Amino acid sequence: MFKKSKPKTEPPPTAPTVDEMLADMETFEVQQPPVATSTDNSDLEHELLTDPENLPLQTWWQVFDTYDQKVAKLAATVDTLESQKEQLQFCCATLEKNAQELRDGIQQQQSLIKNDVN
Repeated sequence: MFKKSKPKTEPPPTAPTVDEMLADMETFEVQQPPVATSTDNSDLEHELLTDPENLPLQTWWQVFDTYDQKVAKLAATVDTLESQKEQLQFCCATLEKNAQELRDGIQQQQSLIKNDVN
């Protein structure tokens, strides 16, 4: 009744093998511009803010990479400080609990002493 038709599109390509991927990785190279030292970063940032149109693209990327690294370092510092803050709050709560237990124990001992004296 119905006839099986031939596929009208080509089948998708097969996935590369591990050996093919490793061979591709050996030929893959990333050229990143060298990161400028921190001494001329302030000059570059000043130049970027004052005259960005005349700044060479490689210099612009150096400033961007430096700024990006600073932002990542700041984010890591914020995360570290948040975790330390949580640890301190936990320690404070634990100390407060222990202090209250000691106060309660002292009050019990004082009430026992008062009862024994009377």
